[in-house]
Amino acid sequence: MQALSAARTFGPVPDADRTAILIADDDDAVRESLARYLTRLGYDVTEAADGVQALDLLTSRRFASLISDIMMPRMTGDELVPRAVAADPDLAIIMLTAVGEPHHAVQCLKHGAMDYLIKPVDLEELGLALQFALRKRDLEIERRDLEAWLAREVALKTREIDESARQVEALALEVLEALVDAVETPGPDGSNASQRVAALAERVARELALPEEEAAAVRTAARLHSLGKLALREERVRRVSHIEITAPTSAPELATRILAPLTHHAEVLRILRAQHERWDGKGFPVGLRGEAIPAGARILAAVVLYDELTGTSAEHKLSARDAVDSLRPLGGTLFDPRVVDALSRAVGAA
Repeated sequence: MQALSAARTFGPVPDADRTAILIADDDDAVRESLARYLTRLGYDVTEAADGVQALDLLTSRRFASLISDIMMPRMTGDELVPRAVAADPDLAIIMLTAVGEPHHAVQCLKHGAMDYLIKPVDLEELGLALQFALRKRDLEIERRDLEAWLAREVALKTREIDESARQVEALALEVLEALVDAVETPGPDGSNASQRVAALAERVARELALPEEEAAAVRTAARLHSLGKLALREERVRRVSHIEITAPTSAPELATRILAPLTHHAEVLRILRAQHERWDGKGFPVGLRGEAIPAGARILAAVVLYDELTGTSAEHKLSARDAVDSLRPLGGTLFDPRVVDALSRAVGAA
């Protein structure tokens, strides 16, 4: 009658993944009594005569709960608990201790046990304690699984938002490039200055063996290098860019304001902001010197002047070789000498 009453008290038999119970106790009578009672409640019970045997079983099979005596030969409960938790952090551990050994039980709780019972153990109390421990185990697993699911969902949504932002920014760049093309005058070959500068700047970046992503940023910055100047001159550029000029400003500052919302193109902004810096530190707006100037800005500065010397709008158009020869004396003052060398190779004037 006691077993039937207990079965009704604890409700349905637990599902298979939480019925495996390991009992570790060197007292055969106690261990077998606990095993018989829990088996009647529907649990799948395995017995271990000491801590060493229990640990061997824990490392070879998954259990939902460990019910362990504290004072056992070969390995005490104090020693077993941290090893059991290391083998299975989800294990619901209940310790059995004598009346005069509560400090051992407290140590076990510190190392990961969920509860302890005083011997001689009341069977119904054990059943309740086990039910509570398994429920606590379930909740912890559910919490961890929920946190992992939330982390995956947040990561997925973040990637989706990031990708959407990149697509919006790519579209914005296309609009700005189209706006530049609409304002600039094309040459006889159909290309305008920004298109020529972009193509050549990318070739120079590759001559300098810049990483692919950095070379792409150089090309984008070169396509938009005149954006600030055009915005100062053309109201339609300001209107499309939603920019108002309320105080004196420079072309690089204006270009930076226009492109500031494009957070995924920070390198493009760095290049445009520094395109008028000089190798000798006498440029603007900050006065950066040498390697402190972004590589893309150093490339852009040299390529823009080269295009002005060789482009269709030049008053006295120079050949590629003559233009490079004009730039060489400026290496070390206006320009990075290595950029001038790379430019020379890129245009076949080396």
